[in-house]
Amino acid sequence: MSLTSLSHHDDFTKKGSRFRAFVYTVIANLPWLKDDDYILAPLDLFDSICTENLLSAYKLSQISVFQKLMLFKPPDERTVLELQTIEWMFEIGFKFFRLCPTEIKMALIRRATYKCYGPGRWILKQGHLSTNMYLIVKGHVLITEDVRNSVTKLMENTECCKLKEKHSFGKSAVMFNTLRTNSVQSLSTVELISISKNDFTDIIKDNLQLQWNENATAIKNSSYFKHLSLMELNKCSTISFIKTFKDNEYVLGKGIGDVNYAHFVLKGEISLIQNLKIKKFVDRYGNVKFEMFKLRKASEKLYKKKYTYIYADTCTFLPDSCFNIGENVIDKEFMTTNVNETKCLCVPHWFMAETQKLKCWEFVKLDLNHIIPSKDQVFSKLYRS
Repeated sequence: MSLTSLSHHDDFTKKGSRFRAFVYTVIANLPWLKDDDYILAPLDLFDSICTENLLSAYKLSQISVFQKLMLFKPPDERTVLELQTIEWMFEIGFKFFRLCPTEIKMALIRRATYKCYGPGRWILKQGHLSTNMYLIVKGHVLITEDVRNSVTKLMENTECCKLKEKHSFGKSAVMFNTLRTNSVQSLSTVELISISKNDFTDIIKDNLQLQWNENATAIKNSSYFKHLSLMELNKCSTISFIKTFKDNEYVLGKGIGDVNYAHFVLKGEISLIQNLKIKKFVDRYGNVKFEMFKLRKASEKLYKKKYTYIYADTCTFLPDSCFNIGENVIDKEFMTTNVNETKCLCVPHWFMAETQKLKCWEFVKLDLNHIIPSKDQVFSKLYRS
């Protein structure tokens, strides 16, 4: 065989390999392609159909096939509209995403890729180096961990939990450049959005590192988190945030504010305001009396005009105190005092619930419910003393 013919043969082999790789990619992603009828659309209408679907996808709970196809496009060819329509999915799945400015969010979405695994496939293996973090778009995965049996001294594979759509995994190892602590296996056909460790480091980590360091310092200085391990501390610093309030600003109450986060006062003061409904009347002896509203909601409208709202400043939370960790906050509102600036560390409830060393929160809840006066106690203090 001549040198010329050999070069043509090598070129043909390369093209054949690329063709086979393309076919394998199509076959792997058939599960999310076969359920859509976009193939029947005329080619000249494809662009308009794509735009229409992207616009309607802003408020949907699932991403469309057009958005999936967008993630196969080269990063530079993805339009701003396409990136914006999938932004909500990242904000739900990745807790750290809410801390990013808009330009960082768009840069991350632009570099994200789409992957599909069949049932029974290992996506991550415990002990391996981290390369990607994942967000589940469709399907279910099983999280397992190899644990040494204290009796047999053998490693046993134990089930930790199952994750479904809009949940993410593999973040901690990527964020802190550590080995995988769990294994992840697909239970069904799973569609994933993938963010590589290199992209995360280049786009996000440097921008958030200062904020994470500030969170970690606040957590380490708090007496409530002194039992956290280094890994738990790192995780808590990435999913928490520090919120700053001005004087006399509304913090929490009636579904307003970060209701799913425990608040730890770092600086300033926060007042607890109790909301009471009081009725004033004169008894048969001519004495002025007060009564607190205790009727059911069904009867509330009937007696609404007979009662007035009273807001009582019950107590003040100072630095190194906490609230909204699970105690009773019905009819309670939290506002800053006239101090110039107040800062709170906000930690999500789900982290406190899943962290074994923070089970002491049950005792803290009891203390708060015992120390903070109830509505009856406030009423007695104001009108029966």
